[in-house]
Parts: sequence; structure tokens; C-alpha cells
Amino acid sequence: DLFAAVEPILPSLQEDDIVVWVLGSGPYPPGVVALQELLDAASEELEPEDVWQPEDMNDTCLYIFTSGTTGGCLGLAGRGALGESGARRRLPLPGLPKAARVSHLKSIMCLSFYELVGASSRDVVYLALPLYHMAGSLLGIVGCIGIGATCVLKEKFSASQFWDDCRAEGVTVFQYIGELCRYLVNQPQRPGEREHGLRLAVGSGLRPDVWRSFLQRFGAIRIVETYGMTEGNVTLFNYTG
Repeated sequence: DLFAAVEPILPSLQEDDIVVWVLGSGPYPPGVVALQELLDAASEELEPEDVWQPEDMNDTCLYIFTSGTTGGCLGLAGRGALGESGARRRLPLPGLPKAARVSHLKSIMCLSFYELVGASSRDVVYLALPLYHMAGSLLGIVGCIGIGATCVLKEKFSASQFWDDCRAEGVTVFQYIGELCRYLVNQPQRPGEREHGLRLAVGSGLRPDVWRSFLQRFGAIRIVETYGMTEGNVTLFNYTG
């Protein structure tokens, strides 16, 4: 779906020896690797370990492109910007998206994400987060692989369809960002909103008022709030609720 955005800059990418892989039916221009054809022709046998095992787990596995808000800082002076000590406040300026390096080790660690929050192979995980973000790709997809859970992928989140999707697919776990829960709480009330199998919601950025409204309206769902950064080495989990 996104190839049209890349196609105009293909010549410059190829000049820099950057290979473009595309998943989906073609045709594609020369030099573009069509993954679906290769997947269809690939053997089911696993290659020897020395072919695919990284030499160093701290080597780069992939790059995640962040929003770029740390691209620069603005220093402010004056009454509103100076505290009691006269310290200068610095506000982030929007910058260009930048590539954040993710190591093989960090990717492998994401295999245990859902196990840490109490999910298991019996769960059905509802994922509507973008897969170009670490929460969707590494925590969501890789996390499901780690516990052998079923993953229900939604191309675009729909608050009006969410509970119908949960009932139809037997969803038991929902991975959110805070705004998704707010969208659900702001929907008009409908019959049967508590008739679902959702038992666990895990994610980041859930405001306390939305948290309370979510539980009051949709039932006793365990919520585990987490916090981590693409470029950070520490993750926080709110085990106590």
C-alpha cells in the first residue's frame, strides 16, 4: 500500500545501494525485491544456525523511525521561562524523523513482553497499532510470537467496531495507546458493552480519568500500564494497577 510513496525516489535509493523489499502483488520496477514470490518459493526447512544467528546480539537488527521531536531544542528566557534559580527552560522543537537503532538483543527481549503482563498462548490479542512503531511491531507482533498467542490485526482502529470485533474474534487481550481507550469511552453507549471476553488491556498513556471511566463502563478488565522508549534501556510496568 505504501510503495507509491517510495517509487519516486527509487533512483536515488538505488544510487545509495539501498534495497527496497515489497510484500504484495506487483508488478514492480527492476531492482525492487518482491518478497511474496520468494516466500512462495522458499523451503520449509530451517537454514543452518550459523547462517541466521547474529555474530553479536548487540549488532543492529532494525531501525525504528521516531517522530523527530528531539531534533532540536528551543531555549527560552524571560519571566515565564525562568524559575526561581534563573534556570533556562528548553522546549523541544520538531525535527525530521530519525532512525533509532534496535539491537538483536532488544528485539529478542520483546518476545517476553506479553508473558510479563500475564498473557499466555491461550489468549487472542487485538492489535490495531501501526507496525512501523515499536509498540506494534516488536511488542505486539514479536510479543505474540513469544508466547504463541493468536494475533488479530486490525488495519485501522475503529471505536464503533471494536467490541463487535472482540466478540467475533474471541479477543481476550487488547494492546492500546491511551487515546484508543479515550475513543472507546467517548462512543455513545450501546447495549451489550460488557458482553465480551476481554480480560486484559496493556499499553501506554492511559489517563487516570479515562482509566476509571473505562473500567466503570466496560467491566473488570485488568489494565497494565507500561512505559518504555525506543532508544531507552528501561521499561516500567504498573503491576499493582
